[in-house]
Amino acid sequence: MARKYQITYELSGITLGCFLFAFGTNCLLTPSSLLAGGLGGVCAIFYHLFEWPMGIQYFVYNIPLLFLGYIHVGKKFIIYTVFSVIVSSLFLDWIPVRLIWTKDILLCCIYGAIISGSGAAIILRLGGSVGGLDILSRVIAKYTNFSIGNSGLIFSASIVTISALIFDIQLAMYTILSFFVGTKTYDAILNIAEKNVIIIVTNEGEELASLLTAKLNREVNSWKDISVYSEKKKTVLLCLIIELEWMEVTHAVKSIDPGAVILSLPTKKTFGKFKLKW
Repeated sequence: MARKYQITYELSGITLGCFLFAFGTNCLLTPSSLLAGGLGGVCAIFYHLFEWPMGIQYFVYNIPLLFLGYIHVGKKFIIYTVFSVIVSSLFLDWIPVRLIWTKDILLCCIYGAIISGSGAAIILRLGGSVGGLDILSRVIAKYTNFSIGNSGLIFSASIVTISALIFDIQLAMYTILSFFVGTKTYDAILNIAEKNVIIIVTNEGEELASLLTAKLNREVNSWKDISVYSEKKKTVLLCLIIELEWMEVTHAVKSIDPGAVILSLPTKKTFGKFKLKW
């Protein structure tokens, strides 16, 4: 029963995130000729050029990327991403593309980025994504040391260049500002750059280490220990993660050893082949 409530909570939160993402895009960014990041920005370009429907574009462009993500990323992530893409596409078609609240381009730029960025971050926090660049960047990060932030920066720079050619330099400058605000909003919700060393004291060290390695694609170190209180042999696991992976770690540990103890220690600097998945 608890599992059903958890899934209901996550899907409800993702639906809210999809609405915020579509609302910020259609009611503030797109009608101001400002481009959202990722596939939302690509959809906005073709909407202004050919008046192609935003929702249909968004769904079609995500199909090959979803197949890519299914092959290379976790099953739950892809299932939730498919759900997010469908719901976001419906909201993008349902919400009219027109300005509300204000016609001031600076306000549209700032608040559009905050609202759409908050929506995308909520979806990611709950285990899914709005599709597009998030899927591709996560696949790249899984196999290389190229972070998702760097991938997004390259893609966003391309959108700004196209924006300058289609519209004008001033709008391109506003678009850059919207990217900056959206990124800061994203980071504030996700704490994406916050790394943590986790220490797990467990009775199921070998099985749990194998599960964490498979789910997180992280190296896990272990050593044997003896509990001073119970005088029983334990296994201590050590792994470096990012804040976003904390819930995934706790769920994995509880599924193998509900009695395990988990410690999380903030880490400012790392050296070596640590890959940022997000």
